[in-house]
Amino acid sequence: MPTRIAYPSENVEAGLREPAWGYQVEPKMISCSWTKLLLDMHAQDKNYDDPNLQRAVDEGMLRLPPTFTPQQVCRDYLREVHAYMTTRLTKQAGLKEILDATPVDCWITVPAVWTDQAQNATLSAAREAGFGSRPQDTINIISEPEAGAIAALTKYIEPSSLNPPKVGLGFSNLSLGCSH
Repeated sequence: MPTRIAYPSENVEAGLREPAWGYQVEPKMISCSWTKLLLDMHAQDKNYDDPNLQRAVDEGMLRLPPTFTPQQVCRDYLREVHAYMTTRLTKQAGLKEILDATPVDCWITVPAVWTDQAQNATLSAAREAGFGSRPQDTINIISEPEAGAIAALTKYIEPSSLNPPKVGLGFSNLSLGCSH
């Protein structure tokens, strides 16, 4: 799903009455995309940065509406995600009471090189959006590479795995079923 949000105040001609997000944002709408990257104000251009990112910026990505901060736009996008998630889980569980009684662990991924300030801004935006707002819920930050590694290795660390990794073994000693 694209990380994109369009505000009614900027899309009067489109007849937008509430924020559109993700695939709801139509091509001609004025929208905010990739705003999460603006949360790290200390990020500097590096020699290894993707030149396509600068082209995307030049084409309107990473823009903010007047008077909005990156954290506000991220909060608004995450608020839409939270509302969608809550609605879907309520329908899936069949009863709102089941969802109300079920703890939710939220994991937010951030770039590995982000400063503590950027991570805290992300966490704050997620909390303001409603994630982790109930006493039984948790909200956590995890780096994108770490989250990717966990996702990739999860099936190998289950108790029923044929070749589970052992503490102290490096990845070179772990057969992941890849052929060379």
